[in-house]
Amino acid sequence: MKAKWTLLATSLLVLASCGSGGGDSAKKEIGILQFGSFTALEEAKKGFVEALEASPWKDKVNINVKNAAANGANNSTMASTLAANSDLVYGVATPSATALKNAVTALDKSTPVVFSAVTNPVSAKILSNMEQPEGNATGVVDLGPIERELEVLTMFPTVKKVCSFYTSTETNSIYQADLAEEWMDAHNLAHIRKTISKAADIQSAFTSIEDDVDAIFLPTDDTIADSITQLKSANDARTKKFIIVGSDTGMIEGCTFAIGVDYHTCGVQAGQIALKILDGTPIKNIPVERCDKNNLVINKTLAENLGIDVPAEVLGIVGAEII
Repeated sequence: MKAKWTLLATSLLVLASCGSGGGDSAKKEIGILQFGSFTALEEAKKGFVEALEASPWKDKVNINVKNAAANGANNSTMASTLAANSDLVYGVATPSATALKNAVTALDKSTPVVFSAVTNPVSAKILSNMEQPEGNATGVVDLGPIERELEVLTMFPTVKKVCSFYTSTETNSIYQADLAEEWMDAHNLAHIRKTISKAADIQSAFTSIEDDVDAIFLPTDDTIADSITQLKSANDARTKKFIIVGSDTGMIEGCTFAIGVDYHTCGVQAGQIALKILDGTPIKNIPVERCDKNNLVINKTLAENLGIDVPAEVLGIVGAEII
C-alpha cells in the first residue's frame, strides 16, 4: 500500500510540475506598474487591460496592477516585486517603465517590458533604438504635437512671452521644454524656464514667475499632472493670471486649453504590442509606436473665471471640445 501511495504522490508532483512550467494550460502573469492615479495614466492602464480582455488571451493571463501613487520609493519597491513574479510587465509613465526595466535587469532576467505614457524612452535609457529595439523593451510614446500647442497659444494676442514650467528631474519634461524652445526661437517668441523638484514647490515657484510672462507651457509632466489642482490654485492666487497650455488633456482642470495624445488609445496600442509578444513575436521586430490620436480641449469656463478672453479663432478650431 505504501508503495502505491508513493507512486501516486510522485505522479501528482510530475503533473503539477508540468502545469506550472509554462505549458498551454499555465496562465501568464502580467504585471502593471502605474506611476500615479491621474487621468492620463488611468486611461493608459484601462486601454491596455481592455486590449488583453478583448483577445484570445483573455482567460490565459492573470493581471496584477500596482499604483505607486507618484512616490519614487513605492515605485522602485513595486517594480522589484512585479519583475520577480511576472512573465511580462507594463510600465505606465517614464518613472515606472524605467523602474521595471532596471528591476528586470537587476534580476538578470529577460522579462519583456512594455511601456506607454513615455515621451522619450531613449533619453530615459529604457532602450537605445526605437526602430529595432535591441533588448527586452518596447512600447508606445506619448509625444504630443508641441508645435500645434504653441501655434494655438500664439492665437491669443496678448501672448508675447512664455514660461516652460516643469519638474527638473523628469527627462520627458526636459526633452519637451527643449523642443518647445526650439519652436519659440524660430518664431521669435520670448521664453524662460521655471522648474520644481517636487509637488510641494508648485505654489512658491508659480508665485515667483515674473509678471512680464503671459503664458505657461506644461509638458507631459507626471508630478505636475498629479498635482494639477495645486497649479490651478496657484494661478488663481496670482494678480496676473496666466494663459496655460497643457500637453495632456488630463491637465485641463488647471489649463486654458490642452492638446495631447489620447491615452486610452496609447494603452490599447501597448496592449496590442503585449499580445504580439505573448504570441511569440521577438521584441526586436516590434518597433516603438507613436500614438497619433490627439485631442484638443478648451476650458472656456476656467478662462472666463480668470478674466481671460479665448479668441473666436481658437473656439472655432474644428474638433475642439469646449468645457
